[in-house]
Amino acid sequence: MTESISPEVAARPLFILNPNSGGGRTRNRVGTIIDAIERAGMAADMVFTTHRGHGIELAEEAIDAGREFLVACGGDGTVFEVANGILGKGAGERVRIATIGLGTGKDVAKGLGIGRGNLAIKAIAGGEERRIDAGKVTARGEDGEEQVRYFLLEASAGWVPEISQSTPRWLKRLGDTAPYVIMTGVKMVGPMGRQFTLAIDGIQYDGRYNSVSVHNMELWGGDLVAAPGAAPDDGILDVIRWGDLGRRAVLKAVEGQRKGGTHVDMEAIDRHPAKLVELSSPKRTRLDLDGELGGYLPAKIEILPGALRFVAPPA
Repeated sequence: MTESISPEVAARPLFILNPNSGGGRTRNRVGTIIDAIERAGMAADMVFTTHRGHGIELAEEAIDAGREFLVACGGDGTVFEVANGILGKGAGERVRIATIGLGTGKDVAKGLGIGRGNLAIKAIAGGEERRIDAGKVTARGEDGEEQVRYFLLEASAGWVPEISQSTPRWLKRLGDTAPYVIMTGVKMVGPMGRQFTLAIDGIQYDGRYNSVSVHNMELWGGDLVAAPGAAPDDGILDVIRWGDLGRRAVLKAVEGQRKGGTHVDMEAIDRHPAKLVELSSPKRTRLDLDGELGGYLPAKIEILPGALRFVAPPA
């Protein structure tokens, strides 16, 4: 049984830190992070994740104990886990979430204007919050049973998101974007397209695609602008249909993302606003959620407007 806590403790932030984020670089920064938190006038209440999925467990335990403010310290995967702990418990109205971006991508933090650690800590100390949307995904787990997960950045399937799943942790030491660009070159030796059945708000777009991605924010893969202008508080998802791109077109699309999102002007790439997306494939296909394995197709992806109370500056 989880032990309850006092109202004073419940209201102050609990920092859920992933020491393995950033290719393990965060482990050497723990003391510096604690000092920065305390200098900002906050108690450094901190717990550490030890394995994949542990952030969900720690968030759930904290909520059961009465905590009302959770801070994900790590990369986008850490934020993903803490958000899933909150939304999975149905605690989006009661529990606030924040992040200190310490991982490879930090795309959630960047998208909310708190990509730098000092800005994130200042926001946490100030306590100002904004409502942001989340995506809800109903898909299949490893055991084939139905599972529900939530995302803040993106849900995607096909060749492009499999780059994220294939990037080893040691390569992430090279920085935010470089690991994923390197893996793009490595993955080009295999097949790059597959058949999808796709419905966007009830309209069918079945066909052969390199990838299908559904975005709640602009960024993915560490500074790559996948869906320029996508906002996490507009109640809309942005769907990108990546056509059956050849190798030269893939390289052009990657470069377009690095240049701010010019890839969406390519003839083989289409973009749609959506509230409900249904996606499947005859081939066993992994689903990427915020850079993490989110199960397998078929999937139903829907928007949850204002689902999270995120402690961050106003838009």
